[in-house]
Amino acid sequence: MSLLVKNATLISGKKADVLVEDGKISKIGASLPASGADKLDATGKLLIPGFINTHTHVAMSLLRGAAEDMQLHDWLKAVWKYEKKMSPASVKAGSLLACAEMLKSGTTCFNDMYFHMGSVAEAAAESGMRACLGYSMIDNGDEKKRKSELSISDSFVREWHGRENGRITCSIAPHSLYTCSKELLVASGDLAKKTGLPLHIHLSETRKEVFDCLSAHKKRPAYYLDSLGVLFPRTVAAHSVWLTKEEVRLLSSRKATPSLCPVSNMKLSGGATAPMPEMQEFGMNISIGTDGSASNNSLSMFESMKTLGLLQKNTRWDATVASDSAILDAATIGGARALGIDSGKIAEGSLADIALLGLRAANMSPTGSLAGSVVYSAHAGNVTDVIVDGKLVVEDRKLLTLDEEKIIEEAQKEKETLTG
Repeated sequence: MSLLVKNATLISGKKADVLVEDGKISKIGASLPASGADKLDATGKLLIPGFINTHTHVAMSLLRGAAEDMQLHDWLKAVWKYEKKMSPASVKAGSLLACAEMLKSGTTCFNDMYFHMGSVAEAAAESGMRACLGYSMIDNGDEKKRKSELSISDSFVREWHGRENGRITCSIAPHSLYTCSKELLVASGDLAKKTGLPLHIHLSETRKEVFDCLSAHKKRPAYYLDSLGVLFPRTVAAHSVWLTKEEVRLLSSRKATPSLCPVSNMKLSGGATAPMPEMQEFGMNISIGTDGSASNNSLSMFESMKTLGLLQKNTRWDATVASDSAILDAATIGGARALGIDSGKIAEGSLADIALLGLRAANMSPTGSLAGSVVYSAHAGNVTDVIVDGKLVVEDRKLLTLDEEKIIEEAQKEKETLTG
């Protein structure tokens, strides 16, 4: 299958055609011949890499608005009450809703941890999205539970890793240091290294997490995880907010990637800002996540990019600490590097995961810095077309792979069974 995107505007401002063949970008240039390919007119549209959301719990779209105005640990108690009622069917309904929202806001890949992950994988497969999925393991110090969690994770990886022509991959996902025993964390690190899969974990999201870790283990969270062998180049550390400069140095030396989730952190009143300038200083690969819709309440990477930039500039009293291009890179190629996929850039040979944004809109005009326009001006409504794995999945704002109205209806019904 081949697709020729004609007369697109690239982030550099140059106009070009982009030829997509066999799921990859095969050629970029002026006036490329169609050669039997389907054509997509991108006149007046900006062509960028699809966004990569490196920290989500997509099924929690069902819980949007269900636990408002709460501190994190109170919020967790409220959410866990609803989650006890969630079935594979409700997880799939929430995941399909999330996939629809993400695709229509230009996200082509997401990194998720949750339970009933087979349902999440089915939703990703049906939507046409790329996804890295992990069963979220929690043992709370229970040995029997620990063995069960590791077995479920292993079974999920065996069933789904590499499915859908490689669109669906897997991770090892211990939830956090405060819900996982030392033994589970060690086993998770060993398993991730043995399989070569990413390890996805929450890290230093709150001050309470830091104080509790110091009290229990006499180490700050990053040092504690490192002592257990959990920090290495495939580690994706969600949030990474309450870090000292030395912890940032440690994470950088282990080549771990933070997933910065500024909207969720602010909504749950985390009280601090991730040290992005220090991460840049030490050469860390940085990525961006939205977290789940129960704590955001959106899966829009546009909102997360803009919030990240504003928060960094404001808290440091320095408008230069987070450039437009650095933030856009974190939302695209930074995520690709974290997950080990060859996307996140518009280059010949890369996977064809692409978003097109309309430039002929009041909020996008007149054009100046195109990276600045994406980060600070654009919103989900500007996304016109989306390509994943070389296939057109959104065209002229319409989902081609999913029945949006049906998905919304099903999600509403499932939510009512959980919260009614």
